[in-house]
Amino acid sequence: MHDLLRKIHMYLGLLSWSSLIVFGIAGLTATLHSPSDPRPALAVRMVEFSVAPNSTDADVADAIWKKLAVPFASPPGKWSLRRDSDNHLVVSLWSPNGVVNATVIENEARLRVETQRNSLAQAMNNLHAMTTNADNPGWAIRMWTVYNEFAIWTLLAMALTGVALWLTSRPRFRLAQVAFLSTCVLFGVLYYVMR
Repeated sequence: MHDLLRKIHMYLGLLSWSSLIVFGIAGLTATLHSPSDPRPALAVRMVEFSVAPNSTDADVADAIWKKLAVPFASPPGKWSLRRDSDNHLVVSLWSPNGVVNATVIENEARLRVETQRNSLAQAMNNLHAMTTNADNPGWAIRMWTVYNEFAIWTLLAMALTGVALWLTSRPRFRLAQVAFLSTCVLFGVLYYVMR
């Protein structure tokens, strides 16, 4: 039984290691990132764009998403639409690589397109949060979300097989007992305090 558990634990780790590395980098990025850190420079360009008559903001946003075809960007939801101080429609297209804000300037039949790229660490932070609930039709993102979901379940299975490996090999090892009980107590206390 111990050898089987060890193989399961090992192969689960090998099959999901790249996603788990992304999880770790995302955690470190969230911990070490400060809102005051400088952002990369905006890339600004103008694009010809006409608003179809009688279009709603959602229709315009969908047309912008199709026209710009930002790689890996999800279709714009209601949360990604807003009006600026000049009452121009601004559509934000989010992807793991960053955000593209497209401002509709109707009287000029143009879009002002501002691209804010993410650093590699920020892109990994975005990737780690993507699950199969992500609203993105692209095949690459779909594959990643399925793999990411697999890695989430794998992490749970690795924790359980890790405890099983301890119990089937050295259950009386004092340091392991203290570590296991300490984390259980800590979780219980935090759960009680935060609920």
